[in-house]
Amino acid sequence: MTAIDFNLDTSGTPKKELIFPGFVSRRPAGVFIDMRALTLATGGFELFVDRLFSAEMRFSGLDYGAFLKLLYDPEWLAVMQGKCAEAKIADQITDFSAERKALYHEVRLLDHDKYAEYFFEPVSFSETYQEAVYGKPDENGAAPIIEYVSKTKQIPAKLDFDEFVADMWLNGVKFGIDANVVREAIAKSTPSRITFARYQEPTAGSDAEILEVCPDLHRDNSPKILLSGKADLKVYKNRFPQIGKGKRLLKKIARVLGKPGHLVTGEIIEPKLPTDIDFYALASTGTAVNQEKDGEFIVSTRDGFLTIDTKSNLISVTEKIETEGGISMKTTGDLMLDVDEFVEHGEVQEGRRVEGKHMTFLSDVFGTVISNHGNIFISGNLSGGRAESMGGNVTLGNNVSRSIVLAHDGVVTVHYCEHSLIVGKEVHIEHAVNCEIIADEVTVELSEGCLVAAEKVKVVSSGERRGKETLVTVLIPDLSEYDLKIATMKKKIAEDQEGSDKRKREIEALKSDPEFAKYLSLHERIRSGAIKLTPEHAVNWRKMIEKHARASNQFAKLSSEMNTLDLGLKELEKEVARISSEREAMGEGICCVIDKVIGQTTGQTMKTNEGVGVFSGKSSHEIRTILHKVDSHKARIFSEDDGAINWKYTKSKSA
Repeated sequence: MTAIDFNLDTSGTPKKELIFPGFVSRRPAGVFIDMRALTLATGGFELFVDRLFSAEMRFSGLDYGAFLKLLYDPEWLAVMQGKCAEAKIADQITDFSAERKALYHEVRLLDHDKYAEYFFEPVSFSETYQEAVYGKPDENGAAPIIEYVSKTKQIPAKLDFDEFVADMWLNGVKFGIDANVVREAIAKSTPSRITFARYQEPTAGSDAEILEVCPDLHRDNSPKILLSGKADLKVYKNRFPQIGKGKRLLKKIARVLGKPGHLVTGEIIEPKLPTDIDFYALASTGTAVNQEKDGEFIVSTRDGFLTIDTKSNLISVTEKIETEGGISMKTTGDLMLDVDEFVEHGEVQEGRRVEGKHMTFLSDVFGTVISNHGNIFISGNLSGGRAESMGGNVTLGNNVSRSIVLAHDGVVTVHYCEHSLIVGKEVHIEHAVNCEIIADEVTVELSEGCLVAAEKVKVVSSGERRGKETLVTVLIPDLSEYDLKIATMKKKIAEDQEGSDKRKREIEALKSDPEFAKYLSLHERIRSGAIKLTPEHAVNWRKMIEKHARASNQFAKLSSEMNTLDLGLKELEKEVARISSEREAMGEGICCVIDKVIGQTTGQTMKTNEGVGVFSGKSSHEIRTILHKVDSHKARIFSEDDGAINWKYTKSKSA
């Protein structure tokens, strides 16, 4: 704490004495400030300066730069406190007499205390002296002094920079004096109005930042390079990075506060507060914020796919990919996904292609989505696009228009469709208008002007649309192929049976010769070992063999041919039985049921053993051509514009 004591000298004039605070010391070498004991937050140095100047005292040989830093620069003070114990502020502290103070006049503060202006001009002291008044000279010629008259004269003086600082302080200017400008003006001593002090603008800080520390964090949106070396401009190289558990993803760079500025009055101009980042608010599923020695990080807590929500800025690592930016050339390009589950909240734009497994689209789809052994769900509209699943189901929760929907081995479920091709193993539609619907089994609540081809058809209500009838084609097996096979094999059986019987008769004719019959009997007994030949008998047996050689060879040939024919007959009979059984199983459950016909509805059968495969790879136009074509494979079964239909397939008997 600074205080001023007043003592009386012998003349009775007050004599000022300063009691210095602990951080100020005055020595022959100058006035020093103990840096370690000074804290700008307490305002001790400013209070000391204010009381010093108010007590008509000032610094002499002032280091104005250090003076300002001690008053207004805490960062500089902190640095200096680590470098040195004390700093010299001035040569000495001396009086600022009223006589000298009278040399200075008021200052003008401009633009809300941003600038200070002073009129510099020559200055002087007024000095009073006694001038003698003489009377008439005496006889000796000497004029006596009869009185003294007080008079004033001006003695030129010079302003002093240290005094100027003290006087300006008392006039409210405590910051920003340009020492060079003031000293130059004092030295010139010519009248001039000068802006001698200026405010200091605050120094802007820096906002908190997020630093990417994972090299895999960036999506690589460069074109994918094909095996041929060419770039596929429609596909990005790495749209969805895969991240391992414990991987550092982001680092927070803390915000840096700006330095305050000052008006010339010393008042603080606060800098704009930099924006901070709530790091914890960014970490979502599969991530966490870790405070580590080298900073604050968001790290992955699981293996999975990285997702950054561009709207909420949430970062997550999930087992599935879920995005909201939509599929377009600008955002993703075409996608080839190797993740089990993909969820897209945005639109799939026209011309874009997405391939994956289980895929969910929560907005409209205008492009192509293809699933490999997974399911497709579209809650928005499918318009002018394509949804195809190889081994899974396709569910369309809204409207389908001018599109192709394929689920080769799965179920297609549609709310409403028009002018579209729908193909699946099973198809379930609430309302269909002018569509081609192909499946093993079709169920439609309301059909208007559609082409339906299936083995089993169930329609609640069927009619025409703008003059186009509903044509139901029931796919039935083409039994002609089976009948032809059976007839051919039966003919072959008859022919082979006749050949076998003929050879049997020829064998019986040979055996009717008693000697040859005896030879055959002996041959069988000798072969089986029932008869043991003596050397004498062996000679006779050889003679018998030679005698019946020709008949024996013919007998062996006929027996072999007959056995071959008999074996073939058994195989043919088995095959006929198998094909007949297969024929009987064909067409089981084939039917067409229409609860209510409300407009022209025609039904026909179409023979094919390929089922819906007969339409594989065909366009809507080609399918319409096939179904409308009148040929031998088709037969009309009904044509109604009212009532109900309940038709079941019955097979004709095979020949």
